[in-house]
Amino acid sequence: MSFQSPQPTQPQIVLSGHGLVKYYGDVVGLAGVDVAVRSGEALAVMGPSGNGKTTLLHVLAGILTPDEGEVWLVGERVDQLNDAARTVLRRRRLGFVFQDNQLLAELPADENVALPLMVDGMSRREAVGRARTMLAQVGLAAEVGRRPGELSGGQAQRVAIARALVGEPQAVFADEPTGALDAATGAQVIDLLVGAATYRGAAVVVVTHDNAVAARCHRVLRIVDGRVSESLGANR
Repeated sequence: MSFQSPQPTQPQIVLSGHGLVKYYGDVVGLAGVDVAVRSGEALAVMGPSGNGKTTLLHVLAGILTPDEGEVWLVGERVDQLNDAARTVLRRRRLGFVFQDNQLLAELPADENVALPLMVDGMSRREAVGRARTMLAQVGLAAEVGRRPGELSGGQAQRVAIARALVGEPQAVFADEPTGALDAATGAQVIDLLVGAATYRGAAVVVVTHDNAVAARCHRVLRIVDGRVSESLGANR
């Protein structure tokens, strides 16, 4: 399924990090990174393994707190929130897609997608209804009752995308979302993720080592030794 991203005149900055520094003991994970992602924009983060890509994603998503610097999500200072508040923020305002999809094997697709809504207090009936609508939008209307083990790798990642988007997040984070897929399926999945998320005005951050995946995003940020080594403009 294809999406055409709206083109607002002045898309607002949804997610930003300023002077981000993160240490792991004596090892520098991030060394003063500045980054901003606008509404409807997909940013690919690339660089050698162990140079700070995933650390940056985790800091921006409120999973880790920076040792120095600030993280902002639509006017709210994320890094100053306590653990409980950051957990609520991630559940209600952010979406996540991982390489291994992290679906629950015992649940059908619709319940996997509905789960974060139910955890947040929505009734099962309403949550499953929203999940099925979202699954239809990612081309899986006929697969709502199938469990992850009955789906192809590409279908399972579509379920993961539906789960990430069902709560209408302000930002979506994807860590190597196509790493376990063949090239053709990976291209379809990243196009769906970027198209569906940006169509809704979300900011998207994709960590990837794949140049083909990065080329499907709007901008590329390269991280080397915890620093921004290069920032490339629009690809789309």
